[in-house]
Amino acid sequence: MKKPREERSVNVLKHIDGRRKVRVYRNLHKECYSVKQDGLVKCHADQVTLQEVKFIVSKAGQKRVRDEKKKNVHAYLEGYVVDARQADNIVDGKKSDTDLEAGLSDWESVYYNPYECDGFMSTETERVAEFAEFASLDPGERAILASDISYECDIYV
Repeated sequence: MKKPREERSVNVLKHIDGRRKVRVYRNLHKECYSVKQDGLVKCHADQVTLQEVKFIVSKAGQKRVRDEKKKNVHAYLEGYVVDARQADNIVDGKKSDTDLEAGLSDWESVYYNPYECDGFMSTETERVAEFAEFASLDPGERAILASDISYECDIYV
């Protein structure tokens, strides 16, 4: 059965139980994101915003990618789907248009490259991200935008 495809995060909520977490990963074949709940892909989306986010990389899957030089699904974000506009209002809502145009946003770029990184990395701090309050995924962007990030060494120290 063909899975529905939604343009925006708020529309993903039609296909899932919004009170429960989902796992989201980049679907390289469809050039979008796949949204899983209860172990099943519920829909695909062009844009997804999550709250209470955990960045997850399967070490076994990562090793397989590195050994075989062939990509597989082994990295994803887990959290609650939320409306992107509401998340943006919470993260940057008090900033002026002038501040935002000057690049003074509280969103931070995070990326994952299985050949170079052991986890999702902040482009600003070059540290491994473990959790974030919000994450916004857009397939047009190579990086994920996240806010209020907790880093690996912050958690275990």
